[in-house]
Amino acid sequence: MNFLSLKKLSAVAILAGFALSSPFTMPVSAKTFDDADKTAIQSIVKDYLLKNPEVIREALIELERRTAETEKNRQKKLVAENQELLTNPKYSHIEGNEKGDITVVEFFDYNCPYCRQSLKDIEKLIKADKNVRVVLKEYPILGKASTAASIAALASRKQGKYMEFHTALLTAKGRINDEQITSIAKSVGLDIDKLKADMKSADVLEAHKKNMEVGQKLGINGTPTFIFNDQVIPQVLPFEAMQQLIARIRKAS
Repeated sequence: MNFLSLKKLSAVAILAGFALSSPFTMPVSAKTFDDADKTAIQSIVKDYLLKNPEVIREALIELERRTAETEKNRQKKLVAENQELLTNPKYSHIEGNEKGDITVVEFFDYNCPYCRQSLKDIEKLIKADKNVRVVLKEYPILGKASTAASIAALASRKQGKYMEFHTALLTAKGRINDEQITSIAKSVGLDIDKLKADMKSADVLEAHKKNMEVGQKLGINGTPTFIFNDQVIPQVLPFEAMQQLIARIRKAS
């Protein structure tokens, strides 16, 4: 049975309860229903649905709303439980105001075209809002080359070149591969021998592991995914939409 069928079945169950408790039905006793009772109930429900078909749509809408609300609350709880993994500077580069009232975490992959599209919007946000902390969370899910690029970016922090390297990787043409990683690293002034050695260091590999771990805990399966304080947004957000969301969060707090 597919998801839509399950939702319809749930809606019909809701309607059945409504129909049985509606004014034109007799009170139902606590006894076990026999075949005659079941037939009568089915007839009542069928008659009600045929006369009021719009109720099915209303019930499905309500079911979707409740499901979305449950998932939203589940994600908020997970975000709260994993703040250490999300915001610890040992695992991710932080831009903007480290003590800002709004924390924006971006999970991204260097080979994701939508992450490349989001780069300018994140840069604009950092410049426009001096009270936002942006956590750039390496989350390579598009293959081995993406993983290599992310580990190289984490290693570049040891040479103080993360943002230059990060930006160059996201603005490079075509799909990132091992050869491009080296070429781009040279172009931003990284010591290649040191970079390669640092890519194998325990702390860099631990940071990569922790980033993948927290993404999996939160159920993140696409990039970019943003977290604004405790709100998970699994999609591209233009600069203006980011500003509007931040304004709503500040107003509500």
